[in-house]
Amino acid sequence: MISQGLLNTSHKSTVAKVVSLAHAADTPDRLRLITALQTTLDLQQLLHIFSTSMQTLVPHQGLSYRHHGHNISHDVCMVNARHHQCTYHLNLPDSELGELSISRDTQFSEQELAQFESLLDTLVYPLRNALHYHEARLSAHRDHLTGVPNRAALDEQLQREVTHAQRHQQALSLLVIDIDRFKKINDRHGHLAGDMVLRSVAQLIKKGLREDDLLFRYGGEEFVALLQATSTDGAAIVAERIRSLINAAICTYGDKTIKVTVSIGMATLARESSDKLFERADQALYTAKQQGRNQVQVA
Repeated sequence: MISQGLLNTSHKSTVAKVVSLAHAADTPDRLRLITALQTTLDLQQLLHIFSTSMQTLVPHQGLSYRHHGHNISHDVCMVNARHHQCTYHLNLPDSELGELSISRDTQFSEQELAQFESLLDTLVYPLRNALHYHEARLSAHRDHLTGVPNRAALDEQLQREVTHAQRHQQALSLLVIDIDRFKKINDRHGHLAGDMVLRSVAQLIKKGLREDDLLFRYGGEEFVALLQATSTDGAAIVAERIRSLINAAICTYGDKTIKVTVSIGMATLARESSDKLFERADQALYTAKQQGRNQVQVA
């Protein structure tokens, strides 16, 4: 149950009263909505179910959700030219649940918004559970040393990116990035210094990537980058920028100065599986190692 003090409303173009959300009677609409929202822990699917269920009661052209603390942004059934919008700040006593907005071209009536608000509290606890699930998945798919997604995340994302690129006939390039002679760094300077190098390299790679590129720690001293909508020529530029940034950097650990370089293997998606794409990039990396390291090789 949500009290009025735990739900606030702001609005643009549409003026709506704040409606007290004392527990409503279990109407058929409410019971159907409660049942539907209990079928998933996936945040995007949860919002889609809520939006679809509300369409017959409060028709809308857009529903969007934002949670700045969790860096989450989801849009459902969004279209252009939405002139009327109402935003709800969702909170529980022990947690901030983000902002939910509905919008459309025509003004919402007070009766429609009252109906929407009377059912909005059915979303709050499923939303809290979905946020917890989202954070648990992020934790399970994140490398805790470097802060970037891990191999499990790559295994999921790579297949999605390959399928998307093939369906839309878009380019997709993959970089396999390996720190040169990393074992010697650990042996000479210690594993804590090696950890520092891994964190530094991850940050330098991210600096060399573009906003939409995806970085993963594959394991050990190896990283993988996915470059969406990027051809061989464009990916080669990104790969060389990463190599140059790391080659020019000076890593320090205490009073120790550690020189770090990387070798990079690169492949661009052809008519092939995700495994084959990775295999070709990995083979290009092997060639870079064999030919002297600190270089980019294209499959």
